[in-house]
Amino acid sequence: MRQLQPMLFFRRRSYSLFMRLIAGFLCIIVLLVSLTVYAISVSKRSVKQEIVNYNTLMLDNAMNGYEKHLDLVKKQMYLFFSEEVQRLGAPPRYDEFPQVISDISTWVANPYLFIDNIAFVLAQGNAVLEKNTSTTARAMFGKFYASEAYPPDFWSAQFSDSYTYRVFPSAPFYNSIFRGSSEPIGDLIPVVFKYDGNADFFMVVFLHAGKMYDAFQQSKYDDFVVYDEDGRVLYRREGEKPFLSYAELTKPGKDRFVRGDDYYFIRKGTGTGYSYAYRVPARQIAYQSRLSATLIAILSAAVLLSILIAVMFAVRINNPLKRVIESLRSMNEAMPNRSNIREFNLIDDELRGSRELRRQVGFVNRLKAIRSREAEGAGLAFADKPFVFILCQVQPRHRESGEPEPIDKWLYYIKAYIDANLQPEFPDSQTFQIERNQILSLVPTDRTADLTGLLERMKEVFDHDTAYGIVTIVMTPVHRSSDELTSAYEEAQLLARDRRLTDETQIIVEPVPAPAIVGLPPDQEKEFLVQLKEGNGQRAADIMQRLYDRWESGTMPASALLRFAESTVSKIRVSAIQFPTDPDRLSPVLARAEERIARCETAAELERLLLDLVRDAAEAFKAKKEEKHPVTDFVIEYVNAHLSEVIYLDALAEKLKMNSSYLSSYFKGKTGVNIVDYINETRIARAKELLSDHRAKINDVATSVGYRNITSFNRMFKKFTGMTPSEFRKRQDIP
Repeated sequence: MRQLQPMLFFRRRSYSLFMRLIAGFLCIIVLLVSLTVYAISVSKRSVKQEIVNYNTLMLDNAMNGYEKHLDLVKKQMYLFFSEEVQRLGAPPRYDEFPQVISDISTWVANPYLFIDNIAFVLAQGNAVLEKNTSTTARAMFGKFYASEAYPPDFWSAQFSDSYTYRVFPSAPFYNSIFRGSSEPIGDLIPVVFKYDGNADFFMVVFLHAGKMYDAFQQSKYDDFVVYDEDGRVLYRREGEKPFLSYAELTKPGKDRFVRGDDYYFIRKGTGTGYSYAYRVPARQIAYQSRLSATLIAILSAAVLLSILIAVMFAVRINNPLKRVIESLRSMNEAMPNRSNIREFNLIDDELRGSRELRRQVGFVNRLKAIRSREAEGAGLAFADKPFVFILCQVQPRHRESGEPEPIDKWLYYIKAYIDANLQPEFPDSQTFQIERNQILSLVPTDRTADLTGLLERMKEVFDHDTAYGIVTIVMTPVHRSSDELTSAYEEAQLLARDRRLTDETQIIVEPVPAPAIVGLPPDQEKEFLVQLKEGNGQRAADIMQRLYDRWESGTMPASALLRFAESTVSKIRVSAIQFPTDPDRLSPVLARAEERIARCETAAELERLLLDLVRDAAEAFKAKKEEKHPVTDFVIEYVNAHLSEVIYLDALAEKLKMNSSYLSSYFKGKTGVNIVDYINETRIARAKELLSDHRAKINDVATSVGYRNITSFNRMFKKFTGMTPSEFRKRQDIP
């Protein structure tokens, strides 16, 4: 028995929290020390190779960046040889110069191409077209883009060389417009393009060498050189001492080698044949791979300190943690567990706050019919009592100054004010902020008369805060059981939709009779669309104004007025698809139109906004109608005439004797939409018209607008309208 006592004692001690904490800390320390020692031993052997591989990868990334970018510029510039550009080889037409200069500015404006300028050098007239103007070759290369490496005579000599593409070494360029002074432009790489070897003109693309280097070479060392296939230096960024020559770099026949105190890396591009070289000090690689004795000392000290802290922590946490557990066990809502220890009181407060938060979350989940553990555990003391909901919905004022709206703080004060008014008369009431702009109060009572008087007093207070926003107060009828929570909440939300567009607080206690269909009669809507597309903005606005004059818009629900405004904007967008307008004029008109509609605070403000949108949109239609574009007009007429057929982009391009890629880019530039999207948008717009006839079958409608597969038709219809054809037909109230 005495022999078993030490074993039992050790077993009892092993169950203690103190011993387990000590053992756990020691195991973690031993494990971390073992892993650290192993990692140090492994990294000591491999860190040098990893550093070399890293620098090799950096050079590979730089090489790939240069190779891909030069290939991209080459392809893009060949696409730039449009009809207007090709005609520069013939006797120049000066009336076409502005368009070519505008196209140059478009290409130069793309920051991802790193193009500083594009110049077309013409043999006839000794003229040059660049991003700002047209000038002479001597003025261009002697003043605007002057360089000692590339004088004007150099560019004149390029007419006699028979090549189509050549990259020249980078050189400093400067601007010497003002006599006696020059302004540096930077290091530029000239790239010359010729159209089929045409000797009448050529294009020079000036690539910004410094920006390309910053984008593609991410190393902290600036020792980097690019050689062309003949060994000439295309671009150089050297450190303190000169770089090896091309012959010295290629002589070892290796992709990396050590020469003196430096480590050299070299790669050859597969597309251009250029060689890319990068230099790193060898001493830096050796230094990074050397382990310091200080590290070993720090590791040893950290181990001893960790053991000491582990023991102290385990000793100090054992007894206080026991007291915390006892405190948690004795805690309940009826008897607060307060003590003279601040940390215990903090834990007690946090647990009570967490309990209250879970109760509120459970109530909101049950309110919205969301099944969850919190919702099932949410206790309701009024299960068999009548109750009503009071919903306060806030429409905040929108400030033009850009200052942040104080709605969050204001809603907090509203919630506190509602709670302070309900609690004295209805102690069991509960108030929650369920949405960012909604506060819901659950009041267990059937005394609606008392509540109505209280709401009137609240209205007087809220009317003083109209500078912050408009409050709509909704009170539901009396409900008799907590089982009706969800239906009562949904009823409150529906009543809130009956608010009017007004600048004063509203109280809604019963549904507003559903208004007649808010919209233009069919004949007036047809006339409205005709006047809109014809550009008669005032006539279209007059039709809309007569409709508003017939309404009592001050008594109509805001939801109906907003739906009508949004449907009008949608009609304008559909009309723009069928009859394309100038995107530069129409886009600002319709930009954020729905957001501006939602921000309208009164019916009169919404009316003014809608009339202005109609007038401005009509002006855009009118401007586009007066503008003639034979190519886009042909595409639009062809698409509308062959809507039920399969339309191929290549077939359209062949009819116009154009390249399909160029046709697509040209059409998008003139209309703001590419051809494929225009075809699908036109088909869906036509399908919406056909679906308004309830006798037409959806399959027949899909076939008549060019969709042979009903699945494709449904998918495309939902993409452009947000709903399926069946849902669209139901929303149109078709019997």
